[in-house]
Amino acid sequence: MQIREALISDAATLLRLFNQLDAETDFMLFEPGERQTTESEQQAIIAAFAQSERRFMYVAETVGDIIGFCVLVGNQQRRNAHTASLVIGVVKSHWRHGAGAKLLEAVIGKADTAGIERIELTVRTDNQAALALYQKFGFAIEGERIGSLNIGGNRFNEFYMARV
Repeated sequence: MQIREALISDAATLLRLFNQLDAETDFMLFEPGERQTTESEQQAIIAAFAQSERRFMYVAETVGDIIGFCVLVGNQQRRNAHTASLVIGVVKSHWRHGAGAKLLEAVIGKADTAGIERIELTVRTDNQAALALYQKFGFAIEGERIGSLNIGGNRFNEFYMARV
């Protein structure tokens, strides 16, 4: 498995990955079919990340297939420039095989060199595997959002987590 920064040429493959993640797990934010990003829009997003010193997009690749991603978006204002938000997703067939850990390791290393001292995320309270992974990397629960997600008519809570 290779962990690398996303390339503009990955746009179509990333969109397929995002759509697969949306369909195979309800731990992601988007519902199946809700994502409307076009390939050219995804190319522009990747290009913007590549030119930024505070935004990073990494992918996990196996035998030419992208099986996971991790995005870190750093804040721009002086008062919170030391913080960034994180999103990660790995296809179900590769859960618990180290892709998430390798993506986090790469993004956290990049954040450290960029002077980002605080990484924030939200995670469903019932996503035990993700919670364990985040805690392994030093993330701590800071609060809980009650009923913040509506999935199939059911409300789910999320934890706010941060790594400082």
